[in-house]
Amino acid sequence: MPDLGFRENVMGPQPIGKVVVVPAEMTAALDALMRALMSGDRGAAEAITEPQVLEDLRQIANAIAPGVYDKYELVGRARIGQHFFNKVRLTGAKPMTIQFRLGMNGERWTVREATNLTGRRSGWSK
Repeated sequence: MPDLGFRENVMGPQPIGKVVVVPAEMTAALDALMRALMSGDRGAAEAITEPQVLEDLRQIANAIAPGVYDKYELVGRARIGQHFFNKVRLTGAKPMTIQFRLGMNGERWTVREATNLTGRRSGWSK
């Protein structure tokens, strides 16, 4: 279809962004966090959490009884800028779904947001 002389309204092909490889350090930080929460090691979980998120993380840790969950699965991952959103499901007695946002703080990955999605409807709910 012709553009009728209004070239500024014409949208051509959009550039495709480069595929971002998930940093291995971020994956390791998420794994360490999940293992600490499942085993009841609050100190290790809080060590990689930003101060403003500690209360949310403590509420999640209180909902996870130590030793009840033996494994977790990554349900979804998204990236906005340099922050990765990870939706994780704990499998065991009563399935539990949690979303974490991890970002760099200096040289290490830290938890920037923690939300318990269990029983809630969200854009990532099935």
